[in-house]
Amino acid sequence: MAFYLEFLIIFFVGIHFTTTMESIEYKPPEYPTNLLDKNWSERKIIYWGVSEEFLKRVHDLDVFEDDVWLVTLPKCGTTWMQELLWLVLNDFDFEKAKAEHLEIRSPFLEFDYMVNADMKTAFKPIESTKRPRLIKTHLCLPLLPRQLWNKKSKIVYVARNLKDAIVSDYYHMRNFDSSEDQGLEQFVRGEIESTDDTDMKFFHLTEFYALRNESWIFYTSFEQMKINLRQVLLDVCRFLNKTIDDATMAKMLKHLSFDEMKRNPKTNHLWEFQQIRDKYGMDQEKPEYNFVRKGKVNAYKEELSKEMVGKLDDWMDVNLKRYNTTLNELLLLDNETKA
Repeated sequence: MAFYLEFLIIFFVGIHFTTTMESIEYKPPEYPTNLLDKNWSERKIIYWGVSEEFLKRVHDLDVFEDDVWLVTLPKCGTTWMQELLWLVLNDFDFEKAKAEHLEIRSPFLEFDYMVNADMKTAFKPIESTKRPRLIKTHLCLPLLPRQLWNKKSKIVYVARNLKDAIVSDYYHMRNFDSSEDQGLEQFVRGEIESTDDTDMKFFHLTEFYALRNESWIFYTSFEQMKINLRQVLLDVCRFLNKTIDDATMAKMLKHLSFDEMKRNPKTNHLWEFQQIRDKYGMDQEKPEYNFVRKGKVNAYKEELSKEMVGKLDDWMDVNLKRYNTTLNELLLLDNETKA
């Protein structure tokens, strides 16, 4: 059970490489060759813990034309955008949003299987969700349902500076006591020294960036949301063919503010935490850190030593050169804005 719990914790907060569990290279039945012209045979896909059976079932999932899929790497503003999208799709029903946990209103595709490892129940949350469905996932482009590539149901992708995302991951994992035997800098070092984990992150991000101009994909960044949430909201409404008046906009900006999100029990994944604790008999105490914790841009510079900040910056620069892009490009920032 300890082994399974370890991969559950790791996969719940995102795909992390660890030397304590076997990593397996996976080749899906087919690739999205109609979307990106690249040598997919060289595209490495590494996964930990989740079964090939689960991934193959995801590949063949039925997708509805009115679905909206929220795709991100972990700790990239996923919850923030998920709450925004749910409200837009559901006529700004603030009362229902305040009454029901976000992860019940908008299921996380991988979650049930990660907790129960049962194919009989794995897809019930998304199958029972009322249409139009808002489905969250951290899976990369070639692991998404193939119908998404062809039907082209709408996808929202949120990027974030990976340096901030990695630091945020550390504090999230502390809520499961899975990082208490190592400090923040040790955790960050392990992340950036893992070739497989690095490749998975940058493939995930750059493949969706390459598709950013597709009409059925809305690509934005955590940083853009911090700079001008109002404009992102307007753009999302346009993308989803929805309208928003001034009074509703004001309510949305207040509801989605950092302070409101941080103290809202329905947007801090308390339901998911409880499922894991109940399943594995973990302590029932309040999480050490709020899921919505800091919400700042470039906060990694405040939390790491100067030496580790330098290592993290170098890691980012080396990988950006490999993919022939810049951080500002990936985050949709102009040249005057410092990422």
